[in-house]
Amino acid sequence: MPSMRVGVLPKNHRFVLEVLRESGLGRHRTVGEIFAESRRRRPGIGHTTIYRALDRLCEMDLVREVRVPGAAYSTYEPMGPPHAHFYCTGCGSIEDVDYRLPEGVLGSLAERHHVAITGETLTFDGRCKTCLEAPATI
Repeated sequence: MPSMRVGVLPKNHRFVLEVLRESGLGRHRTVGEIFAESRRRRPGIGHTTIYRALDRLCEMDLVREVRVPGAAYSTYEPMGPPHAHFYCTGCGSIEDVDYRLPEGVLGSLAERHHVAITGETLTFDGRCKTCLEAPATI
């Protein structure tokens, strides 16, 4: 139960989780953005504290690190319902996509390839609506 686990976190870790949760589901924040917001609200907080907090929050499945192939950096989001991501190769934005693999796909893949699949990350890439509607540049 996530709320019980939050109580055992050091206060700075709880604070970083609060910053991410206040961003809302579907918002993907870089370490730099998390640090800037945290520093604005708690001026003494350091980069190392942010990194340690994010590592611990990911280990506890309270936060997800989103690593998108082609993206310049990882982003972080609070845990929410299962979903995929869309990465815009034009502007670099990352958006949530309401999509799940059909039931049984992971089990079938694991059996066929003789592996144990412990998680999944699904990312689509292409161009977002804004980039598609932008005038072509020469």
